[in-house]
Amino acid sequence: MLTFIGMEFLKLKRSNIFLLSMIGAVLPPLLMFIAVSAFGEGNTFQMLLDNVNMYMSALFAVLLFAIIISYLFGREYNEHTLKAMLCLPISRGKFIIAKYVMFLVWIVILTVVTTLSAVAFGFVAGLEGFTVKLLIDSFAQLLLANVLLFLTFSPFVFVSLLITNMVPAMVGGAALSLVNLMIYGQSWAPYVPWVCPYLIASGEIAEYGVNIGIPYGIILATFVIGMAISYIYFTRTDVSL
Repeated sequence: MLTFIGMEFLKLKRSNIFLLSMIGAVLPPLLMFIAVSAFGEGNTFQMLLDNVNMYMSALFAVLLFAIIISYLFGREYNEHTLKAMLCLPISRGKFIIAKYVMFLVWIVILTVVTTLSAVAFGFVAGLEGFTVKLLIDSFAQLLLANVLLFLTFSPFVFVSLLITNMVPAMVGGAALSLVNLMIYGQSWAPYVPWVCPYLIASGEIAEYGVNIGIPYGIILATFVIGMAISYIYFTRTDVSL
């Protein structure tokens, strides 16, 4: 399986999607840098990093993750390489798991890029209050939010197997981002799988008076259901030429 994941990284050299995802990871820090420079909003490192984490995990990451999932699974159909991949000594179940592990590694890289670029823009803007502890805490918060969000994207695996075109993923990701924007702050936000990861990571979940086990249970249920239907569909469906 490690060899398979290594092959996935080699494939990225022939595609611009990895570079585009890096640009997407830098966009929240860039937008906050512009807000600081133009309007004076978030004039400390603490405020900058908090805002970056919120916009990244609640909005930008949703669209990015949908596109990445669609790319990882859909490209095997679109480039007609799936039949060759299945000839390798790896089961279809391990194929899905390896793809999902690759997705997780990709998310960790995006998280590092977002945090480091936010710190860099903070220094360029001349903000005060930077400490190593603040950097570590901010990175840990964003990583937790992104990993929890990663679990909620298993239904997108099924959608990507069913519809290999990236357009539905982009539309779905954009729609979820708008839904998150409208739901955030509502009393039932902790019950929405793609909103509660940020609420949990930021600690805002405590303001809703909800048992923390409920959002975690919703995230886990979303992951299990999505992976189950993806596995059943992928293992029982023939690969067309």
